[in-house]
Amino acid sequence: MNTQGIETLKAVARRSLWLIVLLVVAGIVLMNVLRHVQGAEYQASSRVILSPADLSQQFSGSSVYIDPDLVDQTEKALSGSPQLFAAAAQRWKGTLGPASQLRDSTAVSKSGTTITFTATSTDADRAVNIANAVARAYPAFRANVAGAAIETAINQVQAQLRGSGSSRADLEQQLNRLKVLKTLTSGNVLLVVPANSAAQTRPAPVRDSLIGALLGFFIAMILIAVREAVDTRVRSEEEIEEVLDVPVVGTVETLPRHMRLVPGGRQGERFGDMYALLAANIAQETGSHPTVIAVTSATAQEGKTTTASNLAAALARRNKNVLLVDLDTRKPAVGKVFQIPTDAPGIEQILTRKVNPSSLTWVASLNGAVNVTPSRASAPTGLTRNGNREGTLRVLPLKSSLRSGISAHMERLQAALSTLGKDEDYVVIDTPPALALPDVTELAKFVDMVIVVVRHGRVSRRSLTALSRVQRSWDNVKTGAVLVGVPRQETYSYYEE
Repeated sequence: MNTQGIETLKAVARRSLWLIVLLVVAGIVLMNVLRHVQGAEYQASSRVILSPADLSQQFSGSSVYIDPDLVDQTEKALSGSPQLFAAAAQRWKGTLGPASQLRDSTAVSKSGTTITFTATSTDADRAVNIANAVARAYPAFRANVAGAAIETAINQVQAQLRGSGSSRADLEQQLNRLKVLKTLTSGNVLLVVPANSAAQTRPAPVRDSLIGALLGFFIAMILIAVREAVDTRVRSEEEIEEVLDVPVVGTVETLPRHMRLVPGGRQGERFGDMYALLAANIAQETGSHPTVIAVTSATAQEGKTTTASNLAAALARRNKNVLLVDLDTRKPAVGKVFQIPTDAPGIEQILTRKVNPSSLTWVASLNGAVNVTPSRASAPTGLTRNGNREGTLRVLPLKSSLRSGISAHMERLQAALSTLGKDEDYVVIDTPPALALPDVTELAKFVDMVIVVVRHGRVSRRSLTALSRVQRSWDNVKTGAVLVGVPRQETYSYYEE
């Protein structure tokens, strides 16, 4: 199995661990409850030891070869014969139940020259009595079976004696010989080892728990296999690249709950490095000034706003001037990420009236704290500290949704972005899902790159395939993908040291 296959199995095991544990625990509990409801059960065993040699053959001087496997099969058939249990029931005068009930309660096994009769019952004394009754009935039953043919011969010789003449002495000698031979046939059973007590076999917590755990695990494996067969949600970089035919430029693990903007310092170092790697990969793919990047997804709730916000911050930390624009015309959320006042005007002011775009932007802090201040009317210039240039991050929010979309405002929007972006290195645009609205396709006319955000285990291959068809209309636009919400990877374990 290749490395990819092993990693796939690991991923399946990680996301299915809860189901495996749940069903294993359920199996253990249910099996123990079932055993307690069924009540106690006991087993007792009696053994019959057979003679390794046939005394009748030794007496008669016969040297005929008999297949030992055939003998073994014969003994097994006789020990399980209904006639044996009928004889046992008759001997106990029906106090243990009919022959059929005795047979159903008794298991017979043979090992070498030992036949074991194991009786099972909900009463310990009854189990002992059944096992002993069958074992003690076996010698007589076995002798009757073995002596049936000899008894027929004795009857024939006795009939000849009653009508014989000169050969009477020979017939009497044969009769005596046959009677001795009949006696020897019962000698094949040397010893009966009776049962003295019964062992409780149910409930047995350890054994029942093990059986329940195995059954739960088996059922879990079946359910997981069925789920994986019908589940077409995308979970790997390979699937994204296969369906979209674009490179995956970044992978981001699941952020802590309620965290949307990665803080700076030690607290956000691990996740900050992931977005820094994403920013570095994008910087390698772009070169124009300014570089306009649209961030989208196939469906909603995939994390594109979080990705756009953290990507813009990561690019600014590379000492670049970055403008983040909220153009999700249905559910604008960039303002919430940066905690911009809800009554602050946004890009809709530019689209509906003549307003200086720079007056609507907010400068975000890059020190890790969520802190924004209104921009000055003029565009920012590169700041310096100790002779080194520092990056800036400006945010242009969208106060309310635009039901009409951006199609009717494309000229004014493009002009505003050109004005705002002339002093920027990057313009990052948060857009609606590409399968929900045509905004990304409209913006593709003047953007340099589109980043498709794919949330691990959320979007289906079908939706991603539909997005690949939409992508064909993005002429001359570089496209990359980001896989977000990935379960924790071992690659970052050293951050815990």
